[in-house]
Amino acid sequence: MSPLPLTRRALIGAAALAPLATQAAAATRPATAITLDPHAPTTPFPHYWEACVGSDRAAVAMRAQWQQDLALARHEAGFRSVRFHGLFDDEMGLCRSIGPNGPELNFLYIDQIFDAMLAIGVKPYVELSFMPLPLASDGNTIFWYKGNTSPPKDMALWVQVIEGLARHLLARYGAAEVTGWRFEVWNEPNLNFWAGTQGQYFQLYAATARALKRVNPALQVGGPATAQLMWIDDFLRFCAADNAPVDFVSSHIYADDPQENLFGQDLGLPREQVIPRALQVANGKIRASAFPRIPLVISEWTSQNPAFIAQTIRDCAGLCDTFSYWTFDNIFEEHAPIPGFGNTLYGLIGQSGVARPSFRAFQLLHRLGTQRIDTGSAPLIATRREDGTLAILAWNLITNADVSGQTGNPMNAPGEEPILHGPPRDLLLRLGGGARRRARVTGVDLAADPVTLAYAAMGRPASPTAAQITALRKAGALPQARPLAGGPGGFHLALPANALALIEIG
Repeated sequence: MSPLPLTRRALIGAAALAPLATQAAAATRPATAITLDPHAPTTPFPHYWEACVGSDRAAVAMRAQWQQDLALARHEAGFRSVRFHGLFDDEMGLCRSIGPNGPELNFLYIDQIFDAMLAIGVKPYVELSFMPLPLASDGNTIFWYKGNTSPPKDMALWVQVIEGLARHLLARYGAAEVTGWRFEVWNEPNLNFWAGTQGQYFQLYAATARALKRVNPALQVGGPATAQLMWIDDFLRFCAADNAPVDFVSSHIYADDPQENLFGQDLGLPREQVIPRALQVANGKIRASAFPRIPLVISEWTSQNPAFIAQTIRDCAGLCDTFSYWTFDNIFEEHAPIPGFGNTLYGLIGQSGVARPSFRAFQLLHRLGTQRIDTGSAPLIATRREDGTLAILAWNLITNADVSGQTGNPMNAPGEEPILHGPPRDLLLRLGGGARRRARVTGVDLAADPVTLAYAAMGRPASPTAAQITALRKAGALPQARPLAGGPGGFHLALPANALALIEIG
């Protein structure tokens, strides 16, 4: 919930998004007309972005606030699994010593976390990291919480840990449950999350995958979990040559990743085109491999811009099996404890359970149907629900034209300043077939974020009181849908810069 300036534009933005559109407001500007046939053929539109969502390390999942935020994310945004780092970190207590029979394992904290997640209705996406200290070959660590990044000093000991974990999970939760989870080997081994070589990672992957399959062949395992979609072709060639089991390919992508790494050259693409274009390249590598039908899992991506989120999800539909947003909440301690209440770190849900505009974007996405009506390149996702109603998401994406700021550092992504001032977009939505229906609209406007306005009115306290937090949570709730006026020409919609709106038509 990063503070944004309180400006006159912010105040009039709230008024513009209150009804979100009137014929009078649209009359002074030309509108883009879009005709939609409610009875047109549809194609399946699975909510692939809800399959998984990211979080900080495993240990924070024992906190009450984390679990409350997860329950909110599950109920309001539909997320079905959670991925986090550090399941094997020393603070988790999994393996503190090596005994005469091998690693001595303690599953107490893992059980507490997985029990809580399943009670909320969310499955674990099990990232197998980092190296337990008794198994570590050196003292390389990462982040404030000191996750050990070294290869194991003895692969046989690592295999015993993996087999012990798999047997325990199957005994506690049952094969029917656990075989529906995904097990991902490590995190970003092409960066400083891994102190070994590519070849050493591939050997770790193969040993881990075989260990899981020995316990139960139906367990799902994949990798290489790399940054910037790297190593995919090398990884699949290795798995084919080594006969290593692989059920899915996973990797990460951020819009500011260097295009030279993604495409082999700087294509000068605007940010909104980087992710879908890179996924097309990744799919080509998979199709050209010995595993042409293996699913692609994007286990990290992010943006705090509601319009960018919507357009990226539209443009990546069909390009990956899972699109896991990083992260669902703001309990994020990679570099240190949270620096303050109004920080710009990752998270759809800010501190103390206060929702950000990005979370409200996912709430609206969750309300879309699962059958899509083609609208071409229009800034829309038009869907039909099972009950026959239409759910249409519209946006006005305006991004910075400067693509020179490619840092390859995803930590820059949450704090990227969104464009709050820009030309509005006026849409005229016409329903074909002579249908006359009622419509209602729900909007999200970055420049008129009610939490930002309320927080500014409080004087932006570093430590809000309980009463102030209650008020901020209320301000962050998704607003009630309002009637959308329709006339002979159709429904008019006025969207400020980077605003997002859901139109529901009965």
